[in-house]
Amino acid sequence: MSRLATSETMMPDDPISFDINGLYILLSDLGSERQFHWAFYLAKDLNSGPMYHVVNNADTQHQWQYISRMMTGTPKDKTLLVALKIAMMDPVLHDALGARLDAVSITPAPVTCRIWLKRALEALDDEGYIQLIATVDDVELEAEMMAVENRARRLRTVATSKLGLV
Repeated sequence: MSRLATSETMMPDDPISFDINGLYILLSDLGSERQFHWAFYLAKDLNSGPMYHVVNNADTQHQWQYISRMMTGTPKDKTLLVALKIAMMDPVLHDALGARLDAVSITPAPVTCRIWLKRALEALDDEGYIQLIATVDDVELEAEMMAVENRARRLRTVATSKLGLV
C-alpha cells in the first residue's frame, strides 16, 4: 500500500483467514475516514497470493501504475480493514485471471485504485470469471461500508459478498 495508517488506527496483528482460491477485494486504511486503498487478492495458500492493484507513490514517480506481484503475509497486514470474497477461482484459471487483470487499462483518466478495480470487476463479470448479482457500484458500496465500520471499530474482517455467486 502506498501510505500507512496512523498507529492509533492500526488493527490487531492476529492473522485473518482466507479461503484458498478465493478472489478478494481488499480495502486498506490510508489514514482517512472514507479513503481506502483498493486491490484484488487471490489466495493461493494460507499466507500468500498475488495482489493486483494500481498505485501512485514515490516508487511510481507519483503516476498511477498497475502492479501485480506475489504477496506474503497479507493475512497479517495491519492496515487491512476488509477482505471481501467475490469468487472462488478454479486453479486452472489463476494465470488467465492474472493476464486479464494485467490487461485492464489505467486510461482514460482519471484513474485511482478504486476506479481501476471497478473497471476490472466489470470486465471479470462480463467475461464470466466471476458472477455478480448486482451492479459493480453495489459491490463497491458493500465493501466501502464494511471498511468504514471496521475502521471506526478497529476491526479487520473477511466476509463473503452478498452480491456475487461465490
